[in-house]
Amino acid sequence: MTTRINSLFIAMCALLFMLFASGANAAPPSDDMTYVANVEGEIWQGTRDGQPGQGSLFYRLEFGADNEVVVTKQSGGFNHSEPHPYRQEGNQVIIDSSSDALIGDFDGATMTFYAEDRMLFEIPGDQFKVHKWYAKRAYSHVFFVLIGLMLLNELCRRVPKSNYVIFFILPVVLLPLWLSYDVTYWFKWIKLYSVVGAAALFTLIRFTKVGNMKWAKFGAAAFLVINISEAVAQDFSMGLSIGAAANILNAIGGILSIITLTAWAKIYSDKSKERDMIWPAMTSFWIIAYDVWNIVFVYLNFPGSAAAQFMVLVAATLPAMLIKPGTWLQARAITLAGSFMYYFSNPAMFESNVVMLPRTDNLMLAAGLASFVINGVLAITVFGPKLKARQAAKMA
Repeated sequence: MTTRINSLFIAMCALLFMLFASGANAAPPSDDMTYVANVEGEIWQGTRDGQPGQGSLFYRLEFGADNEVVVTKQSGGFNHSEPHPYRQEGNQVIIDSSSDALIGDFDGATMTFYAEDRMLFEIPGDQFKVHKWYAKRAYSHVFFVLIGLMLLNELCRRVPKSNYVIFFILPVVLLPLWLSYDVTYWFKWIKLYSVVGAAALFTLIRFTKVGNMKWAKFGAAAFLVINISEAVAQDFSMGLSIGAAANILNAIGGILSIITLTAWAKIYSDKSKERDMIWPAMTSFWIIAYDVWNIVFVYLNFPGSAAAQFMVLVAATLPAMLIKPGTWLQARAITLAGSFMYYFSNPAMFESNVVMLPRTDNLMLAAGLASFVINGVLAITVFGPKLKARQAAKMA
């Protein structure tokens, strides 16, 4: 059994190395390298960081005949598709728009090929990568994220040393690589190091005497509260800046998710071989309500990441529901940290395989309302009995 576990550990480390060292992030165009391709009949997609508090912007370009491209833009409360004329000049694609167009993001911009399936969008002061979209590869990648993170969770449960390698060593060793990709959006960096720090703390809780200390248990719960609070701040920022009711509703759902957390002092490391960190008071209802709130948050603010992040949520929820109850917070930290480390190590892999979800103003409002309602019901189930008990005591 030990040999099998060690083999699994070695194989996982080798997989991580190959993944992080892969060449998906091709270098930008240079003067001595020119690529030219015909985009007619193809679909290209790109994700662009918005301004602070704005989330991200997702673009889908469906190039048709007669030099016409259907441009779709999803960002914040904006969801629209419209046809635009385009032309190719050498190794560049230029998209024009009329004066009354709703999507003018490509005005004055050039998209230059630097690989057969990649272009660099450029305007003064801004640039981002646009990728040729392959449907089968994109759907396979979403499935890969789910399976890969579930395997990562089991690896970290069953092989203690893997936790130290992945959450203590790799975040330091890979920092130069992460910085080289120019990921500038503040929210992504905060999420990366907050979840990696949480996974590191949970490792100490599980395998050292730190798990007996009250501050460590509080820190475990605080990780979750901070994680939710970061997203609530993003939702309020978006909602107030563009008047989006869906974001405001979801932000309130996030607050309800925070105040319904109970009994953090009962967190402990069990005596099993895996030394799992258990939060016995965390109910299945709370986990489901959190999952709804979280996927709505990503759907509203980071449309290009929604499909993949849904798989990240499922990768933590399934083990906590089906393999070992009480381990959701541990699994959430492992899978979320793993997904962010994967993204930072190979952002082009994530961004070139975006699966676009249906998104309209009505769907967004319905999603925000669903998050608000389910977390509201959760709050009623948590606090309702307590309020009734207090009222009964006063009347006695």
